[in-house]
Amino acid sequence: MWKKMNEAGSRLAGRTADLAGAPIASILVALFCAGWFVEAGEAGENSLTLILSVASISLTQMVLNGQRRSEQALHRKIDELVYAIKGARNEVAGIESKTTEELEALRRTGDAAEEVLQERGSKNNLG
Repeated sequence: MWKKMNEAGSRLAGRTADLAGAPIASILVALFCAGWFVEAGEAGENSLTLILSVASISLTQMVLNGQRRSEQALHRKIDELVYAIKGARNEVAGIESKTTEELEALRRTGDAAEEVLQERGSKNNLG
């Protein structure tokens, strides 16, 4: 049940973020604000500020959620390519979840591997 609710919420958030990012949405918000000021005057300024603040926080969270999902999908695709390429170091798959120390260790081992490959290449060219 929670999984279905989460999926439905994710779809709704994604569609809402897409709609809010459309140019017409900016025009509609500007017209809404202008109409609010004309109708409610200065007395409605605080409530409009509250409404716009809540809307901007909600939309920011929706956009961040969409970016997170997109980033996760991209990382999974890259991991799949790393596993599929012969000779690639499989330990770099899933690198985004590693600590800073682990990343530095992978960089050092990658640098060492590059040096070995360069040495092999220069020996092959000489011989």
